[in-house]
Amino acid sequence: MRVKGFLYGILSAIFFGSSGIFIKHGYDKNFSPVDLLMLQYIIAGIILFIYSLIKYKSNIKLTKELYKKLFIQGAIFNTLMTVFFYSSFKYLDVAVATILLYTYPTMVALFSFMFLGEKLSKIKVFAIVGTLIGCYLVLNIHNINLNKAIIIGIIFGLLSAVFYAGVNIYAKYIVEDVPEVLVTFYSTTFSLLVLLIFNFPFIFKLSSISFVSVKNAALLAVFCEIIPLTLLYAAIKYVGPVTTSIISTIEIPSAAVLSFIFMGERLNIIQVIGIILVIICVILLKRDE
Repeated sequence: MRVKGFLYGILSAIFFGSSGIFIKHGYDKNFSPVDLLMLQYIIAGIILFIYSLIKYKSNIKLTKELYKKLFIQGAIFNTLMTVFFYSSFKYLDVAVATILLYTYPTMVALFSFMFLGEKLSKIKVFAIVGTLIGCYLVLNIHNINLNKAIIIGIIFGLLSAVFYAGVNIYAKYIVEDVPEVLVTFYSTTFSLLVLLIFNFPFIFKLSSISFVSVKNAALLAVFCEIIPLTLLYAAIKYVGPVTTSIISTIEIPSAAVLSFIFMGERLNIIQVIGIILVIICVILLKRDE
Protein backbone atom coordinates (compact mmCIF):
# COMPACT_ATOMS: atom_id res chain seq x y z
CA MET A 1 0.00 0.00 0.00
CA ARG A 2 2.87 2.41 0.78
CA VAL A 3 4.38 1.82 -2.68
CA LYS A 4 0.98 2.65 -4.15
CA GLY A 5 0.86 5.81 -2.01
CA PHE A 6 4.27 6.93 -3.29
CA LEU A 7 3.22 6.29 -6.89
CA TYR A 8 -0.02 8.24 -6.44
CA GLY A 9 1.88 11.14 -4.87
CA ILE A 10 4.41 11.28 -7.73
CA LEU A 11 1.73 11.14 -10.45
CA SER A 12 -0.32 13.78 -8.65
CA ALA A 13 2.70 16.12 -8.55
CA ILE A 14 3.44 15.65 -12.27
CA PHE A 15 -0.15 16.51 -13.22
CA PHE A 16 -0.18 19.49 -10.87
CA GLY A 17 3.09 20.63 -12.43
CA SER A 18 1.32 21.29 -15.73
CA SER A 19 -1.24 23.67 -14.21
CA GLY A 20 0.84 26.83 -14.59
CA ILE A 21 0.93 26.45 -18.37
CA PHE A 22 -2.87 26.42 -18.64
CA ILE A 23 -3.43 29.10 -15.99
CA LYS A 24 -0.95 31.52 -17.53
CA HIS A 25 -2.71 31.42 -20.90
CA GLY A 26 -6.27 30.80 -19.71
CA TYR A 27 -7.33 34.30 -18.67
CA ASP A 28 -7.31 37.80 -20.16
CA LYS A 29 -8.04 41.38 -19.12
CA ASN A 30 -11.78 40.74 -18.76
CA PHE A 31 -11.51 37.18 -17.45
CA SER A 32 -9.47 37.00 -14.24
CA PRO A 33 -7.59 34.01 -12.77
CA VAL A 34 -10.45 33.54 -10.26
CA ASP A 35 -12.96 33.52 -13.14
CA LEU A 36 -10.87 30.82 -14.81
CA LEU A 37 -10.84 28.86 -11.56
CA MET A 38 -14.63 29.05 -11.27
CA LEU A 39 -15.11 27.87 -14.86
CA GLN A 40 -12.73 25.01 -14.10
CA TYR A 41 -14.79 24.10 -11.02
CA ILE A 42 -18.03 24.07 -13.02
CA ILE A 43 -16.58 21.70 -15.61
CA ALA A 44 -14.91 19.50 -12.98
CA GLY A 45 -18.05 19.47 -10.81
CA ILE A 46 -20.22 18.20 -13.69
CA ILE A 47 -17.73 15.46 -14.60
CA LEU A 48 -17.25 14.39 -10.97
CA PHE A 49 -21.00 14.39 -10.28
CA ILE A 50 -21.73 12.08 -13.23
CA TYR A 51 -18.83 9.78 -12.30
CA SER A 52 -19.84 9.70 -8.63
CA LEU A 53 -23.44 8.79 -9.50
CA ILE A 54 -22.20 5.89 -11.60
CA LYS A 55 -19.38 4.67 -9.34
CA TYR A 56 -20.52 5.64 -5.83
CA LYS A 57 -24.32 5.90 -6.10
CA SER A 58 -24.87 4.14 -2.77
CA ASN A 59 -22.15 6.16 -0.98
CA ILE A 60 -22.71 9.65 -2.36
CA LYS A 61 -24.93 10.64 0.58
CA LEU A 62 -22.77 11.22 3.66
CA THR A 63 -23.27 11.98 7.35
CA LYS A 64 -23.64 15.53 8.65
CA GLU A 65 -20.23 15.27 10.32
CA LEU A 66 -18.55 14.32 7.03
CA TYR A 67 -20.35 17.11 5.17
CA LYS A 68 -19.04 19.52 7.79
CA LYS A 69 -15.47 18.28 7.33
CA LEU A 70 -15.74 18.43 3.54
CA PHE A 71 -17.15 21.94 3.73
CA ILE A 72 -14.14 23.08 5.76
CA GLN A 73 -11.79 21.32 3.34
CA GLY A 74 -13.44 22.73 0.21
CA ALA A 75 -14.80 26.13 1.22
CA ILE A 76 -11.81 27.21 3.30
CA PHE A 77 -8.58 25.34 2.58
CA ASN A 78 -9.07 24.37 -1.08
CA THR A 79 -10.73 27.66 -2.06
CA LEU A 80 -8.11 29.93 -0.52
CA MET A 81 -5.22 27.76 -1.72
CA THR A 82 -6.37 27.83 -5.35
CA VAL A 83 -7.47 31.48 -5.37
CA PHE A 84 -4.10 32.68 -4.05
CA PHE A 85 -2.19 30.25 -6.29
CA TYR A 86 -4.04 31.24 -9.47
CA SER A 87 -3.79 34.93 -8.59
CA SER A 88 -0.01 34.64 -8.11
CA PHE A 89 0.36 33.75 -11.81
CA LYS A 90 -0.93 37.21 -12.68
CA TYR A 91 2.22 38.72 -11.13
CA LEU A 92 4.84 35.96 -11.33
CA ASP A 93 6.35 33.55 -13.83
CA VAL A 94 5.16 29.96 -13.74
CA ALA A 95 8.36 28.73 -12.09
CA VAL A 96 8.38 31.36 -9.34
CA ALA A 97 4.70 30.88 -8.44
CA THR A 98 5.25 27.12 -8.26
CA ILE A 99 8.27 27.35 -5.96
CA LEU A 100 6.35 29.55 -3.53
CA LEU A 101 3.48 27.05 -3.40
CA TYR A 102 5.98 24.32 -2.69
CA THR A 103 7.30 25.85 0.46
CA TYR A 104 4.26 24.11 1.94
CA PRO A 105 5.94 20.76 2.81
CA THR A 106 7.91 22.57 5.50
CA MET A 107 4.66 24.04 6.82
CA VAL A 108 2.99 20.61 6.79
CA ALA A 109 5.89 19.06 8.66
CA LEU A 110 6.00 21.84 11.24
CA PHE A 111 2.21 21.93 11.73
CA SER A 112 2.11 18.13 12.07
CA PHE A 113 4.99 18.23 14.54
CA MET A 114 3.49 21.05 16.64
CA PHE A 115 -0.21 20.15 16.58
CA LEU A 116 -0.46 16.45 15.70
CA GLY A 117 2.54 15.16 17.63
CA GLU A 118 4.07 13.56 14.54
CA LYS A 119 7.81 12.96 14.92
CA LEU A 120 10.34 14.01 12.31
CA SER A 121 13.32 11.75 11.71
CA LYS A 122 16.69 13.16 10.68
CA ILE A 123 16.14 11.80 7.18
CA LYS A 124 12.81 13.62 6.85
CA VAL A 125 14.35 16.85 8.09
CA PHE A 126 17.16 16.42 5.57
CA ALA A 127 14.60 15.65 2.82
CA ILE A 128 12.63 18.82 3.62
CA VAL A 129 15.75 21.01 3.59
CA GLY A 130 17.10 19.27 0.50
CA THR A 131 13.90 19.70 -1.49
CA LEU A 132 13.72 23.40 -0.60
CA ILE A 133 17.34 23.89 -1.71
CA GLY A 134 16.62 21.91 -4.87
CA CYS A 135 13.57 24.05 -5.63
CA TYR A 136 15.63 27.20 -5.10
CA LEU A 137 18.23 25.97 -7.57
CA VAL A 138 15.64 24.87 -10.14
CA LEU A 139 13.94 28.25 -10.19
CA ASN A 140 16.91 30.64 -9.84
CA ILE A 141 14.81 32.93 -7.64
CA HIS A 142 17.89 34.90 -6.52
CA ASN A 143 17.80 36.60 -9.93
CA ILE A 144 14.35 38.14 -9.40
CA ASN A 145 14.18 41.95 -9.41
CA LEU A 146 11.63 42.87 -6.75
CA ASN A 147 8.91 45.45 -7.43
CA LYS A 148 5.39 46.07 -6.09
CA ALA A 149 3.71 43.59 -8.44
CA ILE A 150 6.21 40.84 -7.67
CA ILE A 151 5.88 41.43 -3.92
CA ILE A 152 2.09 41.03 -4.22
CA GLY A 153 2.65 37.84 -6.22
CA ILE A 154 5.07 36.50 -3.59
CA ILE A 155 2.55 37.20 -0.80
CA PHE A 156 -0.17 35.39 -2.76
CA GLY A 157 2.21 32.49 -3.44
CA LEU A 158 3.13 32.09 0.22
CA LEU A 159 -0.52 32.29 1.29
CA SER A 160 -1.35 29.56 -1.23
CA ALA A 161 1.33 27.42 0.45
CA VAL A 162 -0.19 28.00 3.91
CA PHE A 163 -3.63 26.82 2.79
CA TYR A 164 -2.18 23.97 0.72
CA ALA A 165 -0.60 22.74 3.94
CA GLY A 166 -4.10 22.90 5.44
CA VAL A 167 -5.49 20.85 2.54
CA ASN A 168 -2.93 18.11 3.17
CA ILE A 169 -3.24 17.97 6.94
CA TYR A 170 -7.04 18.20 7.13
CA ALA A 171 -7.47 15.55 4.41
CA LYS A 172 -6.07 13.05 6.90
CA TYR A 173 -9.36 13.29 8.83
CA ILE A 174 -11.51 12.66 5.75
CA VAL A 175 -9.89 10.15 3.39
CA GLU A 176 -10.30 7.21 5.78
CA ASP A 177 -14.10 7.56 5.63
CA VAL A 178 -14.81 8.92 2.13
CA PRO A 179 -13.65 7.63 -1.31
CA GLU A 180 -11.06 9.94 -2.84
CA VAL A 181 -13.23 10.87 -5.85
CA LEU A 182 -16.07 11.94 -3.55
CA VAL A 183 -13.65 14.07 -1.50
CA THR A 184 -12.61 15.81 -4.72
CA PHE A 185 -16.24 16.23 -5.83
CA TYR A 186 -17.51 17.74 -2.58
CA SER A 187 -14.42 19.92 -2.11
CA THR A 188 -14.85 21.27 -5.64
CA THR A 189 -18.57 21.87 -5.15
CA PHE A 190 -18.17 23.72 -1.85
CA SER A 191 -15.33 25.80 -3.32
CA LEU A 192 -17.50 26.79 -6.27
CA LEU A 193 -20.41 27.78 -4.01
CA VAL A 194 -18.17 30.04 -1.92
CA LEU A 195 -16.64 31.65 -5.00
CA LEU A 196 -20.08 32.29 -6.51
CA ILE A 197 -21.03 34.22 -3.39
CA PHE A 198 -17.94 36.43 -3.44
CA ASN A 199 -17.56 36.69 -7.22
CA PHE A 200 -21.18 36.73 -8.41
CA PRO A 201 -20.43 38.98 -11.47
CA PHE A 202 -18.77 35.89 -12.97
CA ILE A 203 -22.25 34.71 -14.01
CA PHE A 204 -22.59 37.65 -16.39
CA LYS A 205 -19.25 36.86 -18.07
CA LEU A 206 -20.25 33.35 -19.14
CA SER A 207 -21.80 34.54 -22.41
CA SER A 208 -18.58 36.21 -23.57
CA ILE A 209 -15.94 33.66 -22.53
CA SER A 210 -13.29 33.01 -25.18
CA PHE A 211 -12.69 29.54 -26.58
CA VAL A 212 -9.14 29.63 -25.18
CA SER A 213 -10.44 30.15 -21.64
CA VAL A 214 -12.97 27.32 -21.98
CA LYS A 215 -10.34 24.97 -23.41
CA ASN A 216 -7.81 25.74 -20.68
CA ALA A 217 -10.47 25.49 -17.95
CA ALA A 218 -11.47 22.05 -19.28
CA LEU A 219 -7.84 20.89 -19.37
CA LEU A 220 -7.30 22.26 -15.85
CA ALA A 221 -10.46 20.50 -14.64
CA VAL A 222 -9.35 17.08 -15.87
CA PHE A 223 -5.56 17.09 -15.69
CA CYS A 224 -4.89 19.61 -12.90
CA GLU A 225 -7.82 18.98 -10.56
CA ILE A 226 -9.80 15.75 -10.94
CA ILE A 227 -6.86 13.43 -11.58
CA PRO A 228 -4.17 15.01 -9.34
CA LEU A 229 -6.47 15.86 -6.41
CA THR A 230 -7.92 12.34 -6.37
CA LEU A 231 -4.39 10.90 -6.49
CA LEU A 232 -3.28 13.34 -3.78
CA TYR A 233 -6.04 12.24 -1.39
CA ALA A 234 -5.23 8.59 -2.15
CA ALA A 235 -1.55 9.21 -1.38
CA ILE A 236 -2.43 10.91 1.93
CA LYS A 237 -4.60 7.91 2.80
CA TYR A 238 -1.70 5.48 2.28
CA VAL A 239 1.41 7.40 3.42
CA GLY A 240 0.14 10.40 5.43
CA PRO A 241 0.29 14.18 4.85
CA VAL A 242 3.96 14.80 5.68
CA THR A 243 5.35 12.13 3.36
CA THR A 244 2.86 13.05 0.62
CA SER A 245 3.81 16.72 0.86
CA ILE A 246 7.50 15.96 0.41
CA ILE A 247 6.84 13.60 -2.51
CA SER A 248 4.72 16.34 -4.08
CA THR A 249 7.75 18.60 -4.46
CA ILE A 250 8.43 16.61 -7.62
CA GLU A 251 5.99 19.13 -9.07
CA ILE A 252 8.87 21.64 -9.10
CA PRO A 253 11.08 19.83 -11.63
CA SER A 254 7.91 18.74 -13.47
CA ALA A 255 6.84 22.37 -13.86
CA ALA A 256 10.35 23.36 -14.95
CA VAL A 257 10.54 20.62 -17.59
CA LEU A 258 6.99 21.22 -18.89
CA SER A 259 7.62 24.98 -19.03
CA PHE A 260 10.75 24.27 -21.09
CA ILE A 261 8.83 22.00 -23.50
CA PHE A 262 5.67 24.08 -23.96
CA MET A 263 6.75 27.64 -23.13
CA GLY A 264 10.39 27.69 -24.19
CA GLU A 265 11.76 28.35 -20.68
CA ARG A 266 15.28 26.93 -20.79
CA LEU A 267 17.04 25.05 -17.98
CA ASN A 268 20.63 25.82 -17.04
CA ILE A 269 23.07 23.48 -15.26
CA ILE A 270 22.14 24.86 -11.82
CA GLN A 271 18.48 24.08 -12.44
CA VAL A 272 19.33 20.54 -13.58
CA ILE A 273 21.31 20.04 -10.34
CA GLY A 274 18.24 21.23 -8.41
CA ILE A 275 16.01 18.69 -10.18
CA ILE A 276 18.44 15.88 -9.35
CA LEU A 277 18.60 17.01 -5.70
CA VAL A 278 14.79 16.92 -5.36
CA ILE A 279 14.64 13.41 -6.83
CA ILE A 280 17.44 12.19 -4.50
CA CYS A 281 15.58 13.58 -1.47
CA VAL A 282 12.40 11.74 -2.44
CA ILE A 283 14.38 8.49 -2.80
CA LEU A 284 15.92 9.03 0.66
CA LEU A 285 12.47 9.62 2.05
CA LYS A 286 11.26 6.33 0.57
CA ARG A 287 14.06 4.51 2.39
CA ASP A 288 13.11 6.11 5.71
CA GLU A 289 9.91 4.05 6.13
